[in-house]
Amino acid sequence: MPISEQECWVTMNDGVRLDASVCTPEGAPPEGGWPGVLLIHGHGDTGSKASTLGRARRYAGRGYLSACYSVRGQGGSEGLSFHMGAREVFDLQAMIDWALRELPVHPKRLGVAGSSQGGWHAYMAAAHHPDVATVVPENIFTDYAEFAVSDGCLAMWFFLRTMRRRVMTAGIQELMRQWAVAGDWDLIQEWVRPTSPLLFADRVRCPVFILHGWHDVGMPPNQALEMFQRLKVPKKLYLGGGGHEGLDSPEAQAVRQGLIDRWLDHHLKGEANGIMDEPPILYARRPGWEHVAEDAFPPADAERRWFYLGAGGKLTDRAPEGPDTHANVNNVPLRPEYTLRSAIYDDMAGVPESLAREVTPFEGEPLATPAEIVGAPTFRFFVLPNRPFFQVHAELFDVGPDGEATLISRGHYGTRTAAPGRHATVEIEGRTNGYRVEAGHRLRLAVSNYDTRYAFPCFEPFLARLYHDNAHPSAVGLPMRRV
Repeated sequence: MPISEQECWVTMNDGVRLDASVCTPEGAPPEGGWPGVLLIHGHGDTGSKASTLGRARRYAGRGYLSACYSVRGQGGSEGLSFHMGAREVFDLQAMIDWALRELPVHPKRLGVAGSSQGGWHAYMAAAHHPDVATVVPENIFTDYAEFAVSDGCLAMWFFLRTMRRRVMTAGIQELMRQWAVAGDWDLIQEWVRPTSPLLFADRVRCPVFILHGWHDVGMPPNQALEMFQRLKVPKKLYLGGGGHEGLDSPEAQAVRQGLIDRWLDHHLKGEANGIMDEPPILYARRPGWEHVAEDAFPPADAERRWFYLGAGGKLTDRAPEGPDTHANVNNVPLRPEYTLRSAIYDDMAGVPESLAREVTPFEGEPLATPAEIVGAPTFRFFVLPNRPFFQVHAELFDVGPDGEATLISRGHYGTRTAAPGRHATVEIEGRTNGYRVEAGHRLRLAVSNYDTRYAFPCFEPFLARLYHDNAHPSAVGLPMRRV
């Protein structure tokens, strides 16, 4: 379908102008106006409406009036960014009102969609504007307190990506860094918590389609699943490829796009395409990316199996029967002058040369039959720290007969209030997943003191004994079912 495209400025109530583009199908609109889609882009120093314009043109070609705009302080828009704060919510409401008032859009058929920052806007539209017909949030965290300080660790993505220095900010970036260095992590969490989508789940009244990638580096899928479970509206959830620097496949991309098209066609055009008659959850099972439909996740037939850490780096389904020599999680600074402040201001570039990373592996026997992991692993470690502060990072791998290791799931734990010399139980929820492990493959658990891909390390020396005996049976619990 031929389309027309127009650029325009939309003025907010504080005088700031936002840069917008409108893509309209050629010809006369249907009775009541075109079904419409408002698209919001992801956050970042290069984030702007340009990243959603191709999508807007595509939707216009499919019979939607589609509009996209650059969030304040980003792209060509004026103003300063408040990093997904109240000001952005006010702007979003104004943009929805503008679309319904100034554009030939059907008053009951406007949807809001976007990924990352745009996904947050989609949630906020559903929670705060009564005239939105449906939303499609993609690849976005739903609890911002946990996004900033994840399981007791400063989150890499929050400080190095969300708080980018090159975004036109209202000063929040530097405030976050100052609180991080000063140890005021609770202030960071309290500052960002109020605009968490999870807090507004009960306010959502329109249908919601959530999409999230298994291995989204910055935003694990666990909270997308929690948000889905809390919503009390018509809903659908896709878990699989994509996300921030996540794994993907062309087949998964095509499936996602097809699902979004059908969802919008049903809720904005009124097409009876059967999407609401299908199971509400669809996930891509790696490594083959087969798509599986379920009514719940984890499925009802999944059972948690425990694999225990043992002497000699073994991982076995038999609990320890007696005393055993412990392992260690050890943190050794190589350059004591390199501190958390250094890492925050150089984007952790100096960490590998300044802090030794020690990894202790535990590996199982080849599986006799294939199995599928469906849900979030639980890493349960018994430790004895010598300092109030320590971190433990866990990674679960699928190891093929050729020795190639593929990451299945991971998680971490950090604290600054441990009791030195006292036993403690560390329980880590791993990233939820759908993963098939073939017969003849092994499971490998890697335990380490830090992983800069996900979190800032602890820069003080510590030693935490990692026990795996009959009195302190450290283990990993996997929700599994036979394939």
